[in-house]
Amino acid sequence: MDLFLANIITVFFFVSAYLLVRKYRLIRQRNSYLTAISIVVGLVLCLLLAGVCVAFALGEILPVIYVHTFAYKAVFVWLILAINWLWQMVKQQSGSHYA
Repeated sequence: MDLFLANIITVFFFVSAYLLVRKYRLIRQRNSYLTAISIVVGLVLCLLLAGVCVAFALGEILPVIYVHTFAYKAVFVWLILAINWLWQMVKQQSGSHYA
């Protein structure tokens, strides 16, 4: 049961981060590729920092299985979100629709 709840916490964290980025329209067409890439790098670093803070908070509040599950899965989800945001930003910069 602990593993299931740890997965729910992990999914909730990353889905809420993704929805916040969509709500505030942070991924949109920018003036240049450099600006677009810097926005994506900033988002990824902020997500990484928030993930570390959540992992520390989970470590203080809940058993260690929650922190381990969050940390193991966060690496892969963080990478997928970074690639997704970078692809969306480049796609919008180019003006063509590949997907």
